[in-house]
Amino acid sequence: MKYKMKKLKEKIKSITLKQWHIALIVFGIIFVSLGAFHENLWFDEAYSVALARQSFADIWTIGGHDVHPVLYYWILHIVYLITGGSIIAYRLVSVIPIAIMIILGYTHIRKDFGEKTGFIFSFLAVFLPEMATYAIEVRMYSWAILTVTVLAIYAYRLAKEDNTKNWIIFGISSIASIFLHYYGLMAAGLINVVLLIHLIRNKRKKGLIFIISFGVVQAIAYLPWIMFLTQQMSHVSNGFWIGFTFPKTLMELLSAQLSGYIRTTDYRELLVPTVFALELYAYMIYKTYKLHKEKQDLKPYKWAVGMYLAVIIAALLITLFMMQSILYYRYLFVITGLYIFAISFILGKEKNKIEIVSILSVIAILGVYYNVGMIVDNYSSTNAGPIDYIEENIKPEDTVVYTDCGVGSVAANHCLESQVYFYNADNWGVQEAYKAFKPNYDTVITPDFMEELSGRIWVIDNAYGNAAKDLFEDETKYKTVSEEKFFTDYHDYNWKITLVEKIK
Repeated sequence: MKYKMKKLKEKIKSITLKQWHIALIVFGIIFVSLGAFHENLWFDEAYSVALARQSFADIWTIGGHDVHPVLYYWILHIVYLITGGSIIAYRLVSVIPIAIMIILGYTHIRKDFGEKTGFIFSFLAVFLPEMATYAIEVRMYSWAILTVTVLAIYAYRLAKEDNTKNWIIFGISSIASIFLHYYGLMAAGLINVVLLIHLIRNKRKKGLIFIISFGVVQAIAYLPWIMFLTQQMSHVSNGFWIGFTFPKTLMELLSAQLSGYIRTTDYRELLVPTVFALELYAYMIYKTYKLHKEKQDLKPYKWAVGMYLAVIIAALLITLFMMQSILYYRYLFVITGLYIFAISFILGKEKNKIEIVSILSVIAILGVYYNVGMIVDNYSSTNAGPIDYIEENIKPEDTVVYTDCGVGSVAANHCLESQVYFYNADNWGVQEAYKAFKPNYDTVITPDFMEELSGRIWVIDNAYGNAAKDLFEDETKYKTVSEEKFFTDYHDYNWKITLVEKIK
């Protein structure tokens, strides 16, 4: 027995870091994919699914009234044309860029900064809690983090030497970043400017020709979108939904990468990841100081940290200018590749194995904890209740009215043959953006539409709302036939589905 144990230990010791890295990549891709095989939706995903059904031209026009650029929706539309709108296919498309992020640690970071740093980069791309969360969301975030990370990697490579292939990858990732998310736009703009300044200082004529050429191409490509960007900025300044609540918002921003699946309304549940985040930041500052005293080359690390902080500062300045916050924890995911590299670089320089193992172990524990929690909620039997009820009871000739855009938008994707109304009594200014749910869909801001209703009317609201009672309170015109409530684990959604009939 002792002999076998000895042999096993020898075999384990003989495994190279390169082999462990490959095993980590395989495991990691499976790990971040585990929660993807379901068809539940929450509001943002419901909007993505709806807009993906529209044509490329309509996506451009309708998406121009959303708060994000449209490249991701075009990607989804291609998937829609191929699969007919499979939600699982949409989710797996979101897994692809996170899988590539994990692989980048092996193919790029390892090559540029050594095996240890590359392995840690892949490890963090797997186990940082928010990686698994956004890896399976039907949203643009996983693609945005990939393009910004690739852009930063190739900007650093080009800062050292010119390479035509690298310039092409740099240009493509930059254009993709600006059309995926506005944090991608800020990151790409800042990276382009910093690289331009570097090339000017070093009198790199070939590089200057490339970056100026790509700058012109990007400006021309983005010019048609400028009108929509201006409209969206006006929309943001006139009532965007992001707010600031102390201490919750601050804790969310500090712990963004470490607190994973679903933000709670109780800030106390963010205490553990926030405290660890603060400890991690303190550790990074201390190690940076030590490495600086040792006169080690910190240029790539400073590049990553500088770009990460510069985007946040830019968001703060825009917030102050517009008097409306655009600094939101979810948006930080777009620049999290820089965060991952910064930690990887410092830990890659660390000689104390206990410190490295301790930090990575805590991150892995948090990552597994949040991913398991997400998987349990994603596959909960409670999620099928409202959707099964809708599909079994709502007929094409029925009318659907909703006032809660969360559950209502999800329902709209399951009532494509029925006429659906979103009663937007507060007039949020979303009429154009919500054309994503067309053709049998209208956003209304006054109750006049009710005069044209007849037959069976389904009112969809949250479980604690009173939409059916408030809208159809006249008992001489309407009668309530049934009412069902549902509570789902996926994003903690709750439903009230009421059937009202108009009295003839």
